[in-house]
Amino acid sequence: MTPIGDVLQPDNVTLALAASDPAGAVEEVLARLEGDERVKDLARLREAVLQEAAPAISENGCGICIAHGRTESVTSLVMAAGRSNEGVRFPGLADPVMLVFVAGIPSAFTSEYLRIVGAIVRMCRDRRQLRSLLLAKNAERFVTLLGSGEVKL
Repeated sequence: MTPIGDVLQPDNVTLALAASDPAGAVEEVLARLEGDERVKDLARLREAVLQEAAPAISENGCGICIAHGRTESVTSLVMAAGRSNEGVRFPGLADPVMLVFVAGIPSAFTSEYLRIVGAIVRMCRDRRQLRSLLLAKNAERFVTLLGSGEVKL
């Protein structure tokens, strides 16, 4: 089992997204992976992630987007995250998206990706854990909260 903290590193987290539209938010989060040693080809990863519209769901009045791409342009499962203080409006979703995740998934890591996404969604269903993520003061704390929430599940 790969812990969230190995997949999502603090350098790949931004807690103040500037983008106000879905495509811009996904691009802004994706850009956090530039220079990550696990990403062999960012352009190919971007292409894989943007191939389909980013899915968004709502939990406890907060929209969550988890964009992903299956690609061999990454050496292992890799993730970036962004938090929007204003919220990003996604089509068909009543609540503004406050948390945006982007993942690059090599074929050998599909089950790990699904497990991590499931853990993130379950954490966001818990109002207290979601509030902690929305109020985290820095990227290190954000990743730590995700990791501790994963352990509780």
